[in-house]
Amino acid sequence: MSVRVIAIALVALFAAACEKPSHENIDKWTHTERGKSKLVSAFENESLDPDLSAHAGANLMRMGDDADVKASFGKMTPARRAALVGKLAARMWDVARIDGDMALPRVEQVQAKDALVALRKQADDTTKAQIDTYLIDWYCVRSYERRAETGAVLGATVIRMVGAPAAKKLMPIVNSIITAPAEGAKHERVGDQLLVALAVSGSPDAVKYLVDLARMKSPDQTLATRSLEALYKAYVDPESQFDVQVPDALVANIAGLEAIARDPDAGDGEAYAIKLIRTVGPPTCIAPLVELIGYPHPNANLKLVAADSALKCGGVAAIKDVVHALPDTNYARDQLFGAVAAITQMTPPAKAETELRELLAERGRIPRWVAIEVLTAMKSSADAPAIAAVSSSERLTGFWGDQSGVDPKDRKAEPTLGQRAHDLAATLK
Repeated sequence: MSVRVIAIALVALFAAACEKPSHENIDKWTHTERGKSKLVSAFENESLDPDLSAHAGANLMRMGDDADVKASFGKMTPARRAALVGKLAARMWDVARIDGDMALPRVEQVQAKDALVALRKQADDTTKAQIDTYLIDWYCVRSYERRAETGAVLGATVIRMVGAPAAKKLMPIVNSIITAPAEGAKHERVGDQLLVALAVSGSPDAVKYLVDLARMKSPDQTLATRSLEALYKAYVDPESQFDVQVPDALVANIAGLEAIARDPDAGDGEAYAIKLIRTVGPPTCIAPLVELIGYPHPNANLKLVAADSALKCGGVAAIKDVVHALPDTNYARDQLFGAVAAITQMTPPAKAETELRELLAERGRIPRWVAIEVLTAMKSSADAPAIAAVSSSERLTGFWGDQSGVDPKDRKAEPTLGQRAHDLAATLK
């Protein structure tokens, strides 16, 4: 064999050795022309040392190639996948870790954090718990408000996934902000995203904490309402930012929410509290909401909001309880109908109509008024004769709403219950 042939063979062998996966080569491949395909191959090679494969996967993720990593996981045996996810997560955490609670992350740290979130979907329970620990350490610090805004996955979404353990670290952070000495006349403000993180964690203790904040006197006059807004966002309307939280944690806090709804100084908090109680669902939500309908609150609209919520919560089974709880007082027709309009959407309609017919047969002014209005709105023509037969001289005071600003000669006469029944029956014929 000629010297030239031997030399070529040695070069080929040397080149092949240089192309074998090694930690040095895996880092070199991040900036070579065919490097990506070599990284994918190394990551998928189940005969390769797991540390080398995890290193290749970590480099792919740092290059923004999560799709190939996800696809490769789908080709692996469960045991291999479990081994690699744990090693990959440890490598990503080495990059994502931030020194100092007030420090803000660099771009590569944010990307590594997002990679941890992606890896969590592939992890077994043990590795998932470890990733959760990493994410809690990353987010649950004094600079949460700033960190929550970074990356492809926002803070509330991550806390929603991690759950109650995150709340244990977030509550002391909120305490430290609330109790921090004022700078002159200025107190530090608890951020909205921090409040939402507590709410979305799904922790009953966190819900209680937010309910207590909503009832607490604070130099920050917005804190009470913002605490309830955070709960509303987590449990009712997350505005597509994360999955709505299940209402389990609200159940243990209904008494606190009821207290807010009764508080004449709660402002907008009353309506939020009622909607949160409704979210708990039947049958738990019915009794507290029905009780609020008759509560002597200075806000006259409270009973109407409570009635609407009780009907939406309890359905057909709540109709009579709600109507009987409505105080026999003055109502504008639009107000009264708005409070019970949910009945018109109940299913099956026949059951709702049966409940209304029984109310129509009662002697009370409010039950009969509700029955004739709602049966007419449901276009129940079969009930026209029974509605027309209502004979009562009881006046529906306030029927047209506030007419104090209307010239006396132009004010509409308020009908009696019998007159209103006669008019509605005529529309059903």
